[in-house]
Amino acid sequence: MRALRLVLPLALLAGCARAPSSEGPVPLAIAPAQTTALLPEPVEVSGQGFEARVQTDFTGREASTLEAAFQVRLLPSGGGAAVALGQVALTPRKTLTTVVPAGLAHGTYDLEVIDPAGRSGVLARAFRVVTSAENVATFKVDLLEPARAGVAFLVSLSALDAQGQVVDGFTGTATVTDLTGTVSPGSAGPFVLGRLQTRLTVTPVTAADTVTVTDALGRSGTSVPFAVTPGPPVALAFASVPVSAAAGACSPPIALELRDAQGNAAPAAAAVAVELQSAPAGSLAFFGDASCAAAASTVTIAAGSAQASFRFVGAVAEPVAVRAVPAGLPSVEQGETVTP
Repeated sequence: MRALRLVLPLALLAGCARAPSSEGPVPLAIAPAQTTALLPEPVEVSGQGFEARVQTDFTGREASTLEAAFQVRLLPSGGGAAVALGQVALTPRKTLTTVVPAGLAHGTYDLEVIDPAGRSGVLARAFRVVTSAENVATFKVDLLEPARAGVAFLVSLSALDAQGQVVDGFTGTATVTDLTGTVSPGSAGPFVLGRLQTRLTVTPVTAADTVTVTDALGRSGTSVPFAVTPGPPVALAFASVPVSAAAGACSPPIALELRDAQGNAAPAAAAVAVELQSAPAGSLAFFGDASCAAAASTVTIAAGSAQASFRFVGAVAEPVAVRAVPAGLPSVEQGETVTP
């Protein structure tokens, strides 16, 4: 029995010795996460393991103490001397308040928190010192995709200083305009670290357009001129007015045209075959040449072209309809006339 009483405390002590200890502080965020460093910047660090250290004297000779002396440092992400932050305080919410000093070098910093026990935790690339938005002198506008009428295309916008360097402290918005007056959306932003990629749409086809962005202070920038070409073909249409032809005679040419969503003539990326039909059925014979010598039940719009033409011969004087049925697009119909 006495042996059992001795074993139990030893087992409890062994269990306590094996109990896992805290891993130390784990910084998760700093707010605000950037500054221009023109003035001291109060910040707050949140995370886990921000606990005051308790020291207890079991001998009774000294009172227990509560130690809450945390350290916070910024470490240049590219290497360099650490910057110790001042006025570090542990809040009742178990966050740390501190102050980033003025004059800190431009760049990105890792955040290090050291607890009273000397254990540390690091959050990589947590803080950034940026150039003040006041330094913006102009904007750079670059097209990243070809502009096609009615189709959104990608552009890159950058806020630049007088030396042409990106002002990464600019986080505002800008109005967007173009020479056609149709660009949409009419604003872009907010910028992130002085840059923004967005999609714009211009409605009409034009040989030379430009996009201009302007911020609230009137600072602006304009792209180089660019062409706005037709969008992809989405429909087929008759590009010629209805015709009349005497029975047995070769008709004037009838033109078919591929068009984009805005109604612009749109060249085909690949050849498009168009089947030709008549109503009443079989009332017309179709031809692909000017003399109506080469019969053709289909006409092909070649790759890179938007149009193709054909002719017909009707045997009986009557109103007729010509239907064009393109591969992959809706069919279209137009009335024609065969005269006596």
